[in-house]
Amino acid sequence: MVQNVVSVRLILSSFLAASLLAACSGIKAQTNSFATLDEARLAGAITDGRMPQGLPPGSHDIREGHVPGTPQRWGLFEYPHEEEASLRGLLQANEISADGQRCEVPARIEWWPRILRGQLDEPQLAATGIRMYRAKEGNLLFAVNWNQGRAYYWSQVTE
Repeated sequence: MVQNVVSVRLILSSFLAASLLAACSGIKAQTNSFATLDEARLAGAITDGRMPQGLPPGSHDIREGHVPGTPQRWGLFEYPHEEEASLRGLLQANEISADGQRCEVPARIEWWPRILRGQLDEPQLAATGIRMYRAKEGNLLFAVNWNQGRAYYWSQVTE
């Protein structure tokens, strides 16, 4: 009986410690906004790996968030419709299902849409025009609304 109580306490303590560490990583999250891709480039966001290489040259209204010292990153941008091919060049050709995909984003990144937080809902995303893709390089997922000329990207959770 005493051994069971000790085991339960150990499990609960481990869960609490893991939860606190995950919550604290969100506190360290940093965000930046850029009017243009050139502005993001000058700030080092691309060379530092906070934003992917090869975004459409006319990308604008850019936001990026990251947790320093980790591969965790999130971003959104808008792009001119005539530069759609440039964005498609970053993505694997086939659309992927959002079912089973997750996006863990710190609460501090307020600009990230609710529809892309936590467990993703395929029918809900499809109803808004969002389509999911894997990046050709790196560990990124992209959610793209081709009609609006807006895209979101984030690093995949690896376990």
